[in-house]
Amino acid sequence: MPPDFDRPLPAVVEHVNGTLRPSVVSVVVEPGPQRVVARVRGEIDMENADGLRRDLTAALEGSIRGLDIDLSAVTFCDSQGVHVLGDLNRLAHKAGKTLVLTALSRPVARLLRATGAQYVFIVRGWPPPKDLTTGGDPEPGP
Repeated sequence: MPPDFDRPLPAVVEHVNGTLRPSVVSVVVEPGPQRVVARVRGEIDMENADGLRRDLTAALEGSIRGLDIDLSAVTFCDSQGVHVLGDLNRLAHKAGKTLVLTALSRPVARLLRATGAQYVFIVRGWPPPKDLTTGGDPEPGP
């Protein structure tokens, strides 16, 4: 039977484990007296970059001094995520504010290093290095 090329593709991608799940990202915004904190969770990709941009831009605009973004719960980030952060960084500078990445997950840190973008942003929370002897994270210190 020939392939059905006229059939539309599904909106979600099948993951390796065989379950279907959409790309989802969420933002929790915590206003402060001078700075706003935004905690981002989930997957950042081209499907949700525009919504993420809107949420983070609103958070930046609602701040006096700037925006602190916690990306420690981001499980996937593609180049669209870097573009969103770059756009926000430019908006912050134009407004006389700062954008600070307060915590990075491993996928975000890997992407920033691979693209050279780590030199563009103020980053205060890099993930700890993996323990190369065991392949896992090092034991926590005292």
